[in-house]
Amino acid sequence: MITIYNRPLEQTLPISLIPLWGEYEGVEAAVRMQWQDQSLKLRYQVREPQMRRMVTLHNGRVWEDSCVEAFLQREGRAEYVNIECSASTSILAGKGEGRANRTLFPVDFLQTIEHSVQILENSNTQSRWTLEISLPLLALGLVEEGEDLRNVQLRGNFYCCGDKLAVPHFLAASEIGTLKPDFHCPSYFVPLTFA
Repeated sequence: MITIYNRPLEQTLPISLIPLWGEYEGVEAAVRMQWQDQSLKLRYQVREPQMRRMVTLHNGRVWEDSCVEAFLQREGRAEYVNIECSASTSILAGKGEGRANRTLFPVDFLQTIEHSVQILENSNTQSRWTLEISLPLLALGLVEEGEDLRNVQLRGNFYCCGDKLAVPHFLAASEIGTLKPDFHCPSYFVPLTFA
């Protein structure tokens, strides 16, 4: 279970993302979380040997870049939402019951999502960057109008990846028990509690 508090991000503890499907030298990632009203704010901090920022369009193949992701599901529903963000600031977001047949959110909507990337270091041997994003849970269909998040039960997982980096890597907040990299595994989502 991951508990998310209604306090400034600076006052929350980072959750380290663990390497899955291998060890990735020089790769570290963590995420801080905060809820406010009906939004979930995330701050990812990433260190990796290489940074890739090639995807320039929303709903593009952002997972091939240096990328962080949040997958969220309302308890009791089969459908889940995935929000994936490249270090280039491009976002991909969709909803559906599995990897196939996902419905992408319109680009006009993605352009309204508050997010920013800060490049802290980018050399031939190491890159460090942060991404902050505020997820509008109502607009994403995860909560109802006026619902208090303390009374809402979501499930989810949080990721860092880079499929087209020289050394691809895959990290997550919670274990995924598959043989190959696959973040579209709602059976491995963990409860998210708002306190």
